[in-house]
Amino acid sequence: MIRLLRIAVGSVALVALVALAACSSRGSNLEENKALVRRAHEVVWSQGDLSAIDEIWAADYLAHAPVGPDWRGRQALREHVQAHRSTFPDWKEEVQEVIAEGDRVAARWISTGTDMGGFRGNPPTERSVRIRELGFYRIADGRIVEQWVLADVLSLQQQLGLVPDAAVR
Repeated sequence: MIRLLRIAVGSVALVALVALAACSSRGSNLEENKALVRRAHEVVWSQGDLSAIDEIWAADYLAHAPVGPDWRGRQALREHVQAHRSTFPDWKEEVQEVIAEGDRVAARWISTGTDMGGFRGNPPTERSVRIRELGFYRIADGRIVEQWVLADVLSLQQQLGLVPDAAVR
């Protein structure tokens, strides 16, 4: 009887250790996923380091935005970052919050920059902008595979003088 009790206690302890290891591994993956998203904003968008794209994004990456077509693949992302940073060469994205659950990461950040290249075909305004943005990411195999992004483009256009400020009521 005592021997059976020892075996049962040992089995329960083993199961508990396996469960703890699994939870610890998931927690570590969550932290790694959050760090990956932070790195995307800090290295690629804020510093303009396009060489990091292959390390951060999957080859079949897909981005969804409320305006314009989806971006597909690393090259489309590379072209988008280049075009954006040509317009706003001092573009910075300061991540305010990152939350992870499973293979998903949510982030919010504040973007700043100066229009030196002309936003969406308009003449350069040389005005500085500050907007809020949100993104949801799906991570697989240590890379961003899909993203949904929402930027306050109306505020950006108002700050650039491209559309009138709305009256606040």
